Amino acid sequence: SISTVPAGFPSYNNTCGRICVDPTGRFVLVSNRGHDSLTVFKILPERDGMLHRVGWCHTRGETPRHFAFDESGHFVIAANQDSNSISVFQFNPSNGILTHTGNDYVVPSPNFICVKTPTGA
Repeated sequence: SISTVPAGFPSYNNTCGRICVDPTGRFVLVSNRGHDSLTVFKILPERDGMLHRVGWCHTRGETPRHFAFDESGHFVIAANQDSNSISVFQFNPSNGILTHTGNDYVVPSPNFICVKTPTGA
Protein backbone atom coordinates (compact mmCIF):
# COMPACT_ATOMS: atom_id res chain seq x y z
CA SER A 1 0.00 0.00 0.00
CA ILE A 2 1.20 3.50 -0.82
CA SER A 3 -0.42 6.79 0.14
CA THR A 4 -1.26 9.38 -2.50
CA VAL A 5 -1.38 12.24 0.05
CA PRO A 6 1.20 13.61 2.52
CA ALA A 7 1.45 11.84 5.90
CA GLY A 8 -0.14 14.75 7.78
CA PHE A 9 -3.26 14.85 5.59
CA PRO A 10 -6.19 12.75 6.88
CA SER A 11 -6.69 10.01 4.27
CA TYR A 12 -10.40 9.72 5.11
CA ASN A 13 -10.81 13.22 3.58
CA ASN A 14 -9.43 12.08 0.22
CA THR A 15 -10.44 9.84 -2.67
CA CYS A 16 -8.54 9.22 -5.88
CA GLY A 17 -10.26 10.39 -9.05
CA ARG A 18 -8.05 9.09 -11.85
CA ILE A 19 -4.92 7.02 -12.21
CA CYS A 20 -2.85 6.90 -15.40
CA VAL A 21 0.61 6.13 -16.72
CA ASP A 22 2.47 8.91 -18.54
CA PRO A 23 3.26 8.45 -22.27
CA THR A 24 6.86 7.34 -21.53
CA GLY A 25 5.63 4.55 -19.26
CA ARG A 26 7.96 5.71 -16.48
CA PHE A 27 5.52 7.51 -14.17
CA VAL A 28 2.07 7.01 -12.65
CA LEU A 29 -0.10 10.05 -11.90
CA VAL A 30 -3.06 10.08 -9.52
CA SER A 31 -5.62 12.83 -8.86
CA ASN A 32 -6.60 13.42 -5.22
CA ARG A 33 -10.12 14.71 -4.53
CA GLY A 34 -9.92 16.19 -1.06
CA HIS A 35 -6.21 17.02 -1.08
CA ASP A 36 -6.85 18.76 -4.46
CA SER A 37 -3.60 17.59 -5.98
CA LEU A 38 -1.90 15.37 -8.50
CA THR A 39 0.60 12.88 -7.10
CA VAL A 40 3.41 11.59 -9.30
CA PHE A 41 5.09 8.21 -8.71
CA LYS A 42 8.11 6.89 -10.56
CA ILE A 43 7.87 3.25 -11.66
CA LEU A 44 10.98 1.35 -10.54
CA PRO A 45 11.53 -1.50 -13.03
CA GLU A 46 14.59 -2.69 -11.10
CA ARG A 47 12.27 -3.27 -8.12
CA ASP A 48 9.58 -5.20 -10.00
CA GLY A 49 7.54 -2.09 -10.76
CA MET A 50 7.42 -0.72 -7.21
CA LEU A 51 6.43 2.94 -7.02
CA HIS A 52 8.50 5.79 -5.58
CA ARG A 53 6.71 9.06 -4.85
CA VAL A 54 8.16 11.99 -6.80
CA GLY A 55 5.84 14.57 -5.24
CA TRP A 56 2.54 16.40 -5.19
CA CYS A 57 1.27 19.35 -7.18
CA HIS A 58 -1.79 21.37 -6.14
CA THR A 59 -4.30 21.51 -9.00
CA ARG A 60 -5.17 25.18 -8.41
CA GLY A 61 -8.79 24.18 -7.80
CA GLU A 62 -11.12 21.87 -5.92
CA THR A 63 -11.94 18.22 -6.61
CA PRO A 64 -9.72 17.28 -9.56
CA ARG A 65 -12.12 14.84 -11.17
CA HIS A 66 -10.07 14.07 -14.26
CA PHE A 67 -6.78 14.96 -15.94
CA ALA A 68 -5.08 14.10 -19.22
CA PHE A 69 -1.78 14.46 -21.00
CA ASP A 70 -1.62 16.45 -24.21
CA GLU A 71 -0.43 14.60 -27.31
CA SER A 72 3.20 15.64 -26.75
CA GLY A 73 3.23 14.21 -23.22
CA HIS A 74 4.71 17.46 -21.92
CA PHE A 75 1.52 19.02 -20.54
CA VAL A 76 -1.18 17.82 -18.14
CA ILE A 77 -4.62 19.44 -18.04
CA ALA A 78 -6.62 19.03 -14.81
CA ALA A 79 -10.41 19.42 -14.49
CA ASN A 80 -11.29 20.90 -11.08
CA GLN A 81 -14.99 20.05 -10.86
CA ASP A 82 -16.02 21.89 -7.68
CA SER A 83 -14.17 25.14 -8.45
CA ASN A 84 -15.31 25.38 -12.09
CA SER A 85 -11.80 25.50 -13.48
CA ILE A 86 -9.26 23.79 -15.70
CA SER A 87 -5.55 24.22 -15.00
CA VAL A 88 -2.54 23.43 -17.19
CA PHE A 89 0.75 21.99 -15.93
CA GLN A 90 4.05 21.30 -17.64
CA PHE A 91 5.26 17.71 -17.14
CA ASN A 92 8.97 16.95 -17.18
CA PRO A 93 9.25 13.42 -18.61
CA SER A 94 12.80 12.99 -17.33
CA ASN A 95 12.02 13.48 -13.62
CA GLY A 96 8.19 13.54 -13.36
CA ILE A 97 7.98 17.05 -11.93
CA LEU A 98 4.76 19.00 -12.60
CA THR A 99 4.91 22.81 -12.81
CA HIS A 100 1.87 25.06 -13.10
CA THR A 101 2.07 27.04 -16.36
CA GLY A 102 -0.04 29.93 -15.06
CA ASN A 103 -2.84 28.97 -17.44
CA ASP A 104 -6.20 28.52 -15.70
CA TYR A 105 -9.61 28.65 -17.35
CA VAL A 106 -13.17 29.03 -16.06
CA VAL A 107 -15.28 26.05 -17.14
CA PRO A 108 -18.57 25.12 -15.45
CA SER A 109 -18.17 21.87 -13.46
CA PRO A 110 -15.57 20.17 -15.70
CA ASN A 111 -15.49 16.40 -15.24
CA PHE A 112 -13.53 15.05 -18.22
CA ILE A 113 -10.54 16.13 -20.30
CA CYS A 114 -10.16 14.99 -23.89
CA VAL A 115 -7.16 16.33 -25.82
CA LYS A 116 -7.19 16.40 -29.60
CA THR A 117 -5.07 18.50 -31.95
CA PRO A 118 -7.31 20.21 -34.52
CA THR A 119 -6.95 19.01 -38.11
CA GLY A 120 -4.61 21.27 -40.04
CA ALA A 121 -2.98 22.70 -36.88
